[in-house]
Amino acid sequence: MCVKYFTIKNFPNDVYNAVGQIIKSAQEWEQEYKKLATILNISVKNINKSSLNKLNETLKKHNLISKKDYKNLKEVIKIRNYINHEFYLTDFLNSASDYDIYIETLEKKLNSAQFLIFEATDVIDNKIDKFRGDNIVRPTIFD
Repeated sequence: MCVKYFTIKNFPNDVYNAVGQIIKSAQEWEQEYKKLATILNISVKNINKSSLNKLNETLKKHNLISKKDYKNLKEVIKIRNYINHEFYLTDFLNSASDYDIYIETLEKKLNSAQFLIFEATDVIDNKIDKFRGDNIVRPTIFD
């Protein structure tokens, strides 16, 4: 993965902006999950408040997602949850003795998270498109 969405030049503001963008992307991914569940007419209690984990589990339960996709998406959900709940308390606050290594590490983690969320969104969008009869398939790293 060579995609670089974020560069940290103005610390800590660039980190805050990157995390904000990742959260936005993750929320868009969540909306796609909800759209898929609605299109497939899957009963999900309180769908508007359902977590990515619950939506992923529901797709698995109804055999609407392969074991491979389920597992891969579950890992991306863990990464998203890490950014939301742990990143600031661990990586952000634990600065390395070498500032350049610290910044490089933050960039790698943030860029990787964004990339994987985009890829996971493509997995769900491919399922939506397939259901609608579209033949266009976005290749993902999970293929």
